[in-house]
Amino acid sequence: MRDKGSGVVANWNYVTISIIILAVLSIMVLYMPGLDEFDRTVLKSIRLALSPFPSYIPVFVSEFGRANQLLWPQIAACSVLVSHGKYLKAFLLVFFTQGAFFLTGLMKNFICRERPFLHPEFSFPSGHTSTTTCFLGILIYLTLHYVKNEFWRYLLTIVFGIWIFLVALSRLWLGVHYLTDVIAGFFLGFLLVNLYIIITKWFNR
Repeated sequence: MRDKGSGVVANWNYVTISIIILAVLSIMVLYMPGLDEFDRTVLKSIRLALSPFPSYIPVFVSEFGRANQLLWPQIAACSVLVSHGKYLKAFLLVFFTQGAFFLTGLMKNFICRERPFLHPEFSFPSGHTSTTTCFLGILIYLTLHYVKNEFWRYLLTIVFGIWIFLVALSRLWLGVHYLTDVIAGFFLGFLLVNLYIIITKWFNR
């Protein structure tokens, strides 16, 4: 963590891996018709396993990933950063979170994958997953670097990580995305988190 040079190399590696995974998944969705059947089978199994639990749980969790629902968390996080003089980090937090939403829309309109059930929007990748992963992933990075109290540092990191997982799971639970949609959304968000880290490290040299 202390070696900025090796850290940036690792972040670039994560960016490269994320791009490769996104490209592979996109090609599979576009040119492998059998993938939909596999995804439907996996989706049915996941929903069946989660069916005993109350349906309001995924609805509540999933709401966090909506663009408008992320507005207040972004304002709160930026307010904390600005109060500590981290103006660039605050700006880039909003920039990349909104970027996740924008890039997801571009990919959806390019891939044009239909959702598991009738829905006016396209499916690939999951926008809830990409924006939540991007926003909370950046918060995890900032928490690990700036929260001095060890208890709160690790508690917040765990909570943010679990919430990313729950938002992704909720999209499958509700049956509005396939597993490959969620995986692609995660890696798109993860890619942007690492670009955020690379840029902030570069300006802090």
